[in-house]
Amino acid sequence: MPLHPVVQKMLDGMLLSGWKGIAQTTPQEARDFMAKRTAQFGKGPDVGAITDHDIPTRAGSIRGRTLMPKTAPKALIVFYHGGGWVIGGIDETELIARFMVDKTGAAVVLVDYRMAPEHPFPAPVDDSFDALLWCAKEAERLKVPLVVAGDSAGGNLATVCAMLARDRGGPRIALQILMYPVCDCDMETDSYRQFGKGLVLTEADMNWFYDHYLEGDKTKRGNPLVSPLRALSLAGLPPALIMTAEYDVLRDEAEIYGKRLAAAGVKVSIRRYQGVTHGFMRMQNLVDVARTSMDDIASVMATMIP
Repeated sequence: MPLHPVVQKMLDGMLLSGWKGIAQTTPQEARDFMAKRTAQFGKGPDVGAITDHDIPTRAGSIRGRTLMPKTAPKALIVFYHGGGWVIGGIDETELIARFMVDKTGAAVVLVDYRMAPEHPFPAPVDDSFDALLWCAKEAERLKVPLVVAGDSAGGNLATVCAMLARDRGGPRIALQILMYPVCDCDMETDSYRQFGKGLVLTEADMNWFYDHYLEGDKTKRGNPLVSPLRALSLAGLPPALIMTAEYDVLRDEAEIYGKRLAAAGVKVSIRRYQGVTHGFMRMQNLVDVARTSMDDIASVMATMIP
């Protein structure tokens, strides 16, 4: 279907602003641009409480932000932000978290993992898994299921952490919520051919992200901790909700990943959202499709978590 009118208007506005695209910027320029855009998406619903704190990791500590519902939480969601492992942060992602808390009744912990190029792979993975271990103790204290979630590169980190939890004997994860996740380094899919030259996320942008994350070493792109689709086995992973956007270069690899999970015996729900681009989950206040997707998260959590 055609691009949603609001999405088209935002894309037109980016072009008129003179934005030259991620691949033509420095990491700091890209970070500043993403932070500046956050205000245009509005504010999320009120929640019960918000607390900033330090999360201990093997490299020291990182920032975390916990959003609690107004009633006793039904689950604890560990959320990893997107941005190609280079840009973004918990401030830019709080809007999504507020809607998740409001719709699902779960607590959400936003993880401010270290980013490339200052801290390349595997630092973001290490931080993300260490944060998961800390959150698992919080979930145990609250006596609620543990869920991993993330958007884009954050979705990549969420499912990679699920793999590590499987291979390292825990913690137990009840569900993965993967929003247009990075799943593979192959850029020969139909969605890359269709949308790789334009819209929100381009092929050049993805190469820029990979190069910063992996210090320009293309041989690392096939590592299953970078491209989880290339894992030898996906058996034994938690149930998953995989959410894709019609106009997104990452659409096909995420859907292929979902099919591989299903073939490995994992319970999976794959949902493609029409008329929207990469990053549409931040448009909760602007686009009806985004609101529908949040309702879907609540529904899947209610039905797929034991």
